[in-house]
Amino acid sequence: MRKKGRFWRGLACFSFSRPRAGQDGKAQSEKLEQTGSSRCSTDDQVSLKNITCTAEDCDHQEAPSSSSDILPSSEEQQMQEHLQSCVDDRPVNLSEGEIVSLLTEQLDNDVVMSIENICLNYNIGVKLGEGGFGAVFEGVRCKDGLPVALKFARKMENMEYINIPDHSKPVPLEIGLTVLVNKGPSSPHIIELLDWQELPDHYVMVLQRPSPCENLSVFSECCGGIFDEDFARHVMQQVIEAADKCCSRGVLHRDIKLENLLVNTDTLDMTLIDFGCGDLLHEMPYNTFSGTRKYCPPEYLETGKYNGRQATVFSLGVVLYTLVCGYYPDRTDLDKIKDWLWYLPSLSKECSHLINACLHPNPAERIPLDRLLLHDWFKVIP
Repeated sequence: MRKKGRFWRGLACFSFSRPRAGQDGKAQSEKLEQTGSSRCSTDDQVSLKNITCTAEDCDHQEAPSSSSDILPSSEEQQMQEHLQSCVDDRPVNLSEGEIVSLLTEQLDNDVVMSIENICLNYNIGVKLGEGGFGAVFEGVRCKDGLPVALKFARKMENMEYINIPDHSKPVPLEIGLTVLVNKGPSSPHIIELLDWQELPDHYVMVLQRPSPCENLSVFSECCGGIFDEDFARHVMQQVIEAADKCCSRGVLHRDIKLENLLVNTDTLDMTLIDFGCGDLLHEMPYNTFSGTRKYCPPEYLETGKYNGRQATVFSLGVVLYTLVCGYYPDRTDLDKIKDWLWYLPSLSKECSHLINACLHPNPAERIPLDRLLLHDWFKVIP
């Protein structure tokens, strides 16, 4: 029992070190990188003052604060190295193993019991991914064997809270947004939140886990980095439905990208995940961006403002472009798209037109989100 107590206290205090992001080049080096589910690094920040996204393989990032640039003390660094060695030196199986934390003594019994209450309902297995704010573990629900993913996230000092129906207290933004998109009939293309628990320093989310699955970036690499239009159309129909459903329920995802799309490798069904960069949808322009640099709408880089739905269409255009081209659009592409002149001989005229309509630098000329599935490209019979 003492050993189990130490295990749960250690789990509740789990702290994670931030991975470093790599940089890509042009041409062949600009092919999609396999990024898994790592969090943002600060190695490649966009220079615009309020932007909170990074390049290539970042998932999402909180707004920068003055304390984020301060180097950790030697004691803190030793603690991080110690925690990392506990995780990386051996296979992780939380149903048997024990995670040691130097913060154990700071927890009280209520916190230990609180995290036990949710985690004892699941057999927790291998780590699926980690980053600067938490980690995700594979799991199985004890009562029926349902595959799940358990996300443990540290609370940041400037973390946002929102009010949601049926809850008397504000909840962490990521939890609240995921609850809102799951309200009403569940969408087959949006991750389902099954359970959650808020703690003083952490929160835990129990999420649906499609099985077997890979994120679309990894799946793309395994398939050669490029797809034909039929498969791209199959993917985009589902992703657009998910994005439109989010907006209809008052949620702006803000980080729709290959890494945040799970593909069931048996059925090829798509699931949109990770609302950690999201916000409540409103009609007023947004003046901060939280997401991934390559998916950032150009109007934000130029004016510091963007509309939520128009930015969503741009990110969907980047997804489509990368699926059929195998690399990300660059400034030369956007210059051609500005005059509706971008095309590839290997693509149908309908596909090229849709890419122009999604990625147009002028958001007013972009195709509206609710008209995407009415485009001629989706009327083509494979």
